[in-house]
Amino acid sequence: MTSQSDETNSHQQFHKEQQLDEKKLAAYTALDPFSVTSNKPWELTITSRKLRVYAMFLIPIIMAVHIFMAWQLSLEFTGASVTGVDFIAFPGVGVIISVLVWLALSRPRVRVNSDGVEVRNIIGTRFYYWQLIYGLSVPEGARMARLELPEFEYMPLWAIQVSDGADTIQAVRKFRELEAQYMPEE
Repeated sequence: MTSQSDETNSHQQFHKEQQLDEKKLAAYTALDPFSVTSNKPWELTITSRKLRVYAMFLIPIIMAVHIFMAWQLSLEFTGASVTGVDFIAFPGVGVIISVLVWLALSRPRVRVNSDGVEVRNIIGTRFYYWQLIYGLSVPEGARMARLELPEFEYMPLWAIQVSDGADTIQAVRKFRELEAQYMPEE
């Protein structure tokens, strides 16, 4: 019985020693930010409706421009050899650009749980432990919220766009409730 309690105490002592302070945690996260994530269920997921609307507005314009350019090829003979592949290439490039626009503007997301905050912007996904986060702010005149980090750093949150209006206010309110619940006092 004593050996088991000694083993438990030494195991607890080991874990206390292994707890990282803020600077070490920031250093480990900076070394390989893409390997860090959480296995716990997400309590809040935020996406921007306005960015999707922008994508749905841009895609028809992009396709119309590329289809118009393909149609322009058939109007006049410029001396260059224009084949059927050229007529297909313009709309094909338009489809590729449209897919990239849709992926870029529908990708931003913020997820929150008891471990921390996962920020997925247009390029890249990062996970931040609550110990590293100083808070959420929406500076006056800014287009999006930002996650405040140590040493005056911040991460823009593309998923929380000011142009979303009431959705932004509700998202910030829910985020701050979870922040008050999970963020350490110090």
